[in-house]
Amino acid sequence: MAPGETSTSTNRCMTTPQTFKSRLSHRFTPKRFTPYGRTPQSRRISTAVPTTRGRRKNVHTRTKSRSDSSSEAEDLKGFTNVTWRVFKLSPLYKFSSTPKDLKRYGQLLSSCVEAANQKGLFVENNVSGKALFCVQEGLKKTADDPNAIQILVKGKKGLGTVDTVILTATLCGVEMEGDLLIPDVKGHFTYYPVLLVKSTVAMTDVLITWLMRHFDCKISPLVFPPVYMAWMIAMWSGALANTNRKNKPVELVYQVPSECEGIKKITYTIEAADCLRVWNSIHDSKSDMFTEEEMTTFISSLEDHFYSLFRVKLNAMQLSCVGTSLCYIGRDGILKIYSAEHVSCILRHLTELSMEHFSLV
Repeated sequence: MAPGETSTSTNRCMTTPQTFKSRLSHRFTPKRFTPYGRTPQSRRISTAVPTTRGRRKNVHTRTKSRSDSSSEAEDLKGFTNVTWRVFKLSPLYKFSSTPKDLKRYGQLLSSCVEAANQKGLFVENNVSGKALFCVQEGLKKTADDPNAIQILVKGKKGLGTVDTVILTATLCGVEMEGDLLIPDVKGHFTYYPVLLVKSTVAMTDVLITWLMRHFDCKISPLVFPPVYMAWMIAMWSGALANTNRKNKPVELVYQVPSECEGIKKITYTIEAADCLRVWNSIHDSKSDMFTEEEMTTFISSLEDHFYSLFRVKLNAMQLSCVGTSLCYIGRDGILKIYSAEHVSCILRHLTELSMEHFSLV
């Protein structure tokens, strides 16, 4: 453990008490604000097989067979155990997912990468400039979803002669609820709410700069204020009930105020079964939706239990990272997915968050 960090684990049984429109106060109160406007009053629990598309109503639909779920998980396995940077995008102007256009985009990006390489922007790799665009299977869930696009850039490491993938990126929008583009511009724009990138900082900058210039869009990190991560912990703690394997402990990392010298952060670790027990005592298991009040009660229960043991008020600190058996996510847009069965659900939630930030003037 690094100097200045505190890690705490507890296994004790805890007691419980027109377009999209959010910095969090120290306390999770019914009204909270972040730079992006008001957050929804309810959200859908992420499960391996989604059962509803609405945010505020329950709809029962046919579930997928086990073979369908296994096939989908296999298609999306490449998203797991990889550290991604998450970005949000405005609509792309005159973007096309036809094979002919994707091939042309690959050639254009290859030229851009080669030019950056000649300028000496890449220190670790001798980049060959080979870029490939292709349709990513398994992420188009509804008619409103655009075809997900995978972007690969290959290069040689050091003095090697074999090409290796030095950038992997995915443009996607999973279970998008309706089309936010007005009819007058819909034919000219394609909206991808989420961009996932795995690469070096320099190569990521080249890709983002090229996308913004070529498709006249804006790309920025998708940051997660503490209230968003509180929603995620509540959501994915509920989803643990749908997994049959042993789950990793739930982890909450709080940033300690600078006035407290000697400690930079507190890591609060809870056994997944205990966390699920608290959640089940708050949430009606028959409902696919959960409310802001349930989320607030759940987080307060965890923080109150910590206070009863250590007399430390976590609600006076900023929640900076959360981790479950499904994924790990940090407020600066770092994402690592552990469960292939839940890739679609996690990306669906990121899509929802990005769309809440988006407004077309």
